[in-house]
Order: sequence, then C-alpha cells, then structure tokens
Amino acid sequence: MTEPYIVKMRPYLRKKVWGGRKLADVFGKELPDASPYGEAWEVSDLPEGQSFATNGALAGKSLPELIELWGDALTAGVGDAFPLLVKVLDAQDDLSVQVHPGEDDIERLGLDADSKDECWIILDVDDGGCILHGFDKPTTASDFRMAVEENRAADVLRSVEVAPGDVIRVSPGTIHAICKGVALLEIQQPSDTTYRVYDYNRPGMDGEPRELHLEEAMRVSKFDAHPPAKLDGHTSESNEDVTVLVDVPAYRIERVSGVRELSWKVDGRTPQVVFAAGGTVVLEGPGASVELSFGETAVIPAGVGEVSLQGTRGADIIVAGLGGAALL
Repeated sequence: MTEPYIVKMRPYLRKKVWGGRKLADVFGKELPDASPYGEAWEVSDLPEGQSFATNGALAGKSLPELIELWGDALTAGVGDAFPLLVKVLDAQDDLSVQVHPGEDDIERLGLDADSKDECWIILDVDDGGCILHGFDKPTTASDFRMAVEENRAADVLRSVEVAPGDVIRVSPGTIHAICKGVALLEIQQPSDTTYRVYDYNRPGMDGEPRELHLEEAMRVSKFDAHPPAKLDGHTSESNEDVTVLVDVPAYRIERVSGVRELSWKVDGRTPQVVFAAGGTVVLEGPGASVELSFGETAVIPAGVGEVSLQGTRGADIIVAGLGGAALL
C-alpha cells in the first residue's frame, strides 16, 4: 500500500442561486460552465460531494478512497471520516438566513442531524460587503418568528461589515447569513445540516422556492445578545511567527503571513489542511512535493511526520486541524 503523503486537492464545485464567478476570476478554479457557482468544497468526504487527489500514485482518488486506503494514518483515528469540511464560498447575492444545530441540540432533541460549528476567514469583499451574525440585543423566538413572517428577518439581525483577513466563528445556534459581495474560506465540522429560516422569497436553481425549516430552526437558535462577531487571534504557544485564529473543540486554525521557510512535525492527533491565502508555497514531506498557488488546498495526513514549506514573497497560509493540538 502507498504510504501517506501530502495530497493536493481538486474541489467539488456546487452551483448556487446566490453564486457568481469569483471562484474562477479570483481564485482560479476551473468552472465547467457559465452557471453561478457558489461553493468549492476543497476538502470533503461527504456523500453530497467529495474532493479528489491530484498528485502522486493516488491521483484521481476521492478523499473517502484515501481514507479507506490510509485509515488512521490519514485521520488520526478520529473515525472513518475526515474530521473537517473546508470550502471557498462566493456570495454574488445574499445567502439565506440560516442556523445550524450543535451536539447539545442533537442530544437534547433527538435530532437526525449532524453538528455544524463553522468559522469564516474573509478573503475578498466588494464595497460595503457584510455578514449577518446573531443579535445585538436579546430577542425572543416569537418576535423573531414575527419578523420572518413579515419579511424583515434580515433587518433584525446584527449586520457586521467585513474586510479581508477578518475571522468570524459561527457557533451552533447562531442565526446568520453571508451577504452579497463576500468571498470567504469556511472551515467547519463535516456536516451539511442547515436549517433555512428565510430566503427572500426567491426561487432556487430549479425555479421552485427553496425549502424553509423554520420550526427546526426555532428549536436550536440562540436569541440572547451575541459577543462580537470578529475574533482576535493570538500568538501560538509553540511558534511566535504563527497566529492562532481560533481554537475550539471542533477545529483549530492557524495562520502564517509573509512566510519564506518553515518546518514542523505534524501532530499525530490530527490531519491538517493547508490553504494558500496568498502567494505561492511549496510543501515538502515524505513521498511528495506539492506546490500551492493562491486559492489552492492540500491535505497533510496525520501520520506524515516532518513537513517543510518554502514560500514566495507575500506567501500566506492558513492551516486547520482538530482543536487542542498545536499545528505549526
């Protein structure tokens, strides 16, 4: 069997009624047609769509196939699935107002669903680009339901203007939406469970209204005032050149900007995902050398061991893994 190596990924592309062309025009993705594309699933083994290896002996294999071949050496023994779902999103139009359940909701309510804790790193913003994220002041489920029925759901949520580099965690229960003109990197638990609350009365790709899930959403939403949407990073405890953007049980995300050379040993408790947020970087590890240009992604299996990186001027990388383990 081929030993685990660093894998450059080809994303699964999803058409969306709110999508546009930035995935091609800004991030260099090869879109197959002129339709509006909203999501590039950079790292995914979900049944709804999988990403594929593009290098080495296993080029063309899907992420689920890599997991089957490499097992714990890829996933660090966290199960028979990859522990993260990583996407690039292009919102040419407003996304629906929505919410996701968490582990506590699923246990408390007996839901047939998957927990979805996610984090956004803003990559590209048109003038005035913003997000909707929770509430500035407490409200009630009945008051919010009334706002939905009166077509003003987006008006009662907190609007936050964003810029490239901003980091926003969307914890389960936070009602939210990405607004038009914002493109971002989304790192999350591997779940596609979404309760759509409000969708501007627009049709979907098939011309029919998209399904809403108001009753489910009301059961898992948090209506208290929310803390500030944007997170402030801190210097890594293991490397002063590394900024820890967020570290929660579901994921840890680190960033290195202006990197020219870097070496580290992969923590065997977690695989890693490396996204090139600027410039070009070359990742070297046992059995593989991978070049990533802006907007490209690689997976580093948990069992790879020593990894080194060389970057061009302006190189900028975002690294994600499971929470609690220093990555770089």
